[in-house]
Amino acid sequence: MEIVEETRTRLQLKHRPLRHWLTGWFIFIACFSLFIYCIFFESASVSLTCDRSSSNGINCELRRYNLLGSMEKVKIFDPQEAYIKTNIGSKGGRTYQIVILTPFGVYPLLSQISYQENQEFAFNVNNFLISSQTSLSVQQNQRNYIFFLSLFLLIIMAIGDFVATTPVTNCTFYKSLNKVFIERKGLRSQQSIEFPLESILRFDIQDKQFKYSKLYRVVIVLQYHKEIPINLEYTDEKSVQYAVSRIRYFLNINNS
Repeated sequence: MEIVEETRTRLQLKHRPLRHWLTGWFIFIACFSLFIYCIFFESASVSLTCDRSSSNGINCELRRYNLLGSMEKVKIFDPQEAYIKTNIGSKGGRTYQIVILTPFGVYPLLSQISYQENQEFAFNVNNFLISSQTSLSVQQNQRNYIFFLSLFLLIIMAIGDFVATTPVTNCTFYKSLNKVFIERKGLRSQQSIEFPLESILRFDIQDKQFKYSKLYRVVIVLQYHKEIPINLEYTDEKSVQYAVSRIRYFLNINNS
């Protein structure tokens, strides 16, 4: 919160919710990036087809499909084994993933498939490798997971956009008009409040404990104890205390 203008008859304050703007845009951009990755680059399903020939051994083709249906083909030569890789998250959660091992590298498949499904997939592939079967065709599918993850990201993006468009607050005290005007202007809404100066009982500073710090806002207490925050969003203590001291000085209100 800052003092924009101070004259003998007029005092104007402005609050720009920079913390909300930065937080909102960070959330929006991060979720938008993940959303694009999920839609265009993350595999929603895969199919593995293998053929055995007497001259060339076993050759496979891995097809990856994204949520929109685009396909990527990968040739896999001389597969040796399919095994289940366990991935442990930062909070101890486990996910399981099939990995195809070849002399030329490894080929991981989908990462959000149950252990039982992966176990069946690995059994079918390994059974084919040691048998005399001439062909194999197996699939994995995580379309529902990608769909609901994308939907969740869209919801979080909407929340981020809501926070990023938090309105700017202008509060103006007019001695000549004997009124206070509070305007909140943003991309998604505009609001205007006015009331006479004599209806003001006092100015309070409200605080709220967040995860790492305590933040503050100025509240105008009117007759019948109606409370109107000047800045809806909580901000740093120093700017809030300075704003209250200037308002009290301007209105000639005892600071005690």
